[in-house]
Amino acid sequence: MSNFFPLNPLLAKILTILLLTLVLLIPLGRVQVLIAERAALRDTAVARVANGVGHAQRIGAAMMIVPVTRSWVDGGKEYSQTTRHRVLADTVDVGGTAATGLRSSGIYTVPTFQAALHVSGSISDELLKPALAPEPGITKKIGRATLFLAVSDPSGIRALEGIRIDGTVMPVSAANEGGLQGVSAALDALAGDAPRRIVFAADLAVSGTERLQFLPFAQATHVHLASAWADPSFSGAFSPDAAPSVGPNGFAADWRVLEINREYPQSWVDDAVSQAQATKSAFGVDFYQPVDTYQRDYRAIHYAVLFIALTFLVLFLWEHTLGTPIHSLQYAMTGVALSVFYLVLTALSEHMNFAGSYTLAASAMTLLLSVYFSGVLKSRAAGLLTGGLAGVCYSLLYLLVLSEDYALLFGALAIFFLLALTMIGTRKLDWYRVAESHRSRP
Repeated sequence: MSNFFPLNPLLAKILTILLLTLVLLIPLGRVQVLIAERAALRDTAVARVANGVGHAQRIGAAMMIVPVTRSWVDGGKEYSQTTRHRVLADTVDVGGTAATGLRSSGIYTVPTFQAALHVSGSISDELLKPALAPEPGITKKIGRATLFLAVSDPSGIRALEGIRIDGTVMPVSAANEGGLQGVSAALDALAGDAPRRIVFAADLAVSGTERLQFLPFAQATHVHLASAWADPSFSGAFSPDAAPSVGPNGFAADWRVLEINREYPQSWVDDAVSQAQATKSAFGVDFYQPVDTYQRDYRAIHYAVLFIALTFLVLFLWEHTLGTPIHSLQYAMTGVALSVFYLVLTALSEHMNFAGSYTLAASAMTLLLSVYFSGVLKSRAAGLLTGGLAGVCYSLLYLLVLSEDYALLFGALAIFFLLALTMIGTRKLDWYRVAESHRSRP
C-alpha cells in the first residue's frame, strides 16, 4: 500500500513550499494586528492633543431660532405646544487663514491649526411669517429669537467678541441646537408683517486638530481659506469651486455651495432636519500628513505574501539550476526573516521618517539574505545575487507603498515582468530530468 500512490519528490517539495507560505500568514497576521494597535495608540495621542487644542472643527453660519408657543382651549381644557422654528441665512461669506503646526504626544506628531475667520452674511425672517401669522382660536406667544453660529468644539474658540447684528455687537453664549454645538446671540423681537432682513458679522479665532470644515447654512455659501500647510486633503460633501492653488508654500481654496446642492431645506421645525443630515453636508480641508507611517506599514504588509512567494520561487529555481538542495527548514527560516522585516519596519518608522526606516530595514534584510545564502548555496556569487534580487524587490515594494495613484499599475507590470523573466529563464529546463534527479537522491 505504501507504493500505491507514490508522491513525486519534486511535487512534494512544491507542496511543502506552498504550505510554508500559508503558515507564514500567521506571523504576518500578528504583525498586522500590531500595526493596528500602534495606530490606535496614535489616535489616543491625537485625542490627548485635541483635549488641549480642540478637536476637528465644523463651522456653520448662520441659523435664526424662534420659539413659538401655541395655546388653545378644547373642551374646557387649556393646551399649549412650543415649537422651535429654524431658518438658515440667505447669504454667507467666510474668509480666513489657518496657521498650522505639529504637536508631539509621546512619539507621535499631530497636525494642529488655528484659524482666523471673518464670517458675514444676511438672514431674513420671511420664511417665519406663516408660523407667526394669527390663527383662529389660537393664541401665539413668540419667544426670544436668537442667531446661532455652529462650532462643533466650542472649547477650541480662542477669540469671539460677539456677533455684530445690524451694526451692534451682541454678546454670545454657549448653545446647542438640534445636536449642533455652538454659540448664539439674542435678536430683537420679531414684529410687523414686513419681512425683516438682518445683516451679521463675526470675527472668530478657532483652533483644532487635523480637520476644518464648514456647513452650508445659507442659500448661497462662499468660503475662502488659505494656509501655509503644503499637503491639504479637501474633504467632505463638496469640492473647491475651482482648482485650488496648492504648492510647497501652502494652499488657497474657494467653495461655493447653493441651497439646491444640499439635502435639507432653508427652514424647518424642531428636529425635522437631524444632526446627521446637517453634518453630512460639511466640506473643507484635512491638514493631511501624506500617507502617514501606519498607512504605509499597512500597504507594505499587504504585499508580504506576494514578496515571500517570489523569494521562494527564486530559491526554488536556484536549487534546481545550481543543483544545491535547500532544506525545507531553510525555506522556513527565510520566510520568518522576511516576515520579521515588517515588524522591524514598523518599529523603526515610529522613531524616524519612513524613507530612512525602510532603507535601514531593507538593507539589513538584504545583507542577511546575502550572507545566509552564500553559505546555503555554497557560492558567494549566488548569495550576493540572491541578496541583490531581494534588494530589487524591496525597491519595487517601496515604490508600490509610496505610489497611491499608480500602485496597481506598477504592481501589475512588476508581476508580469517577473513572471515573464521566470518563464523565459526556465524555458529550456527539463523538469522531467529535475524530477528524476530528486527521485534518485538518497
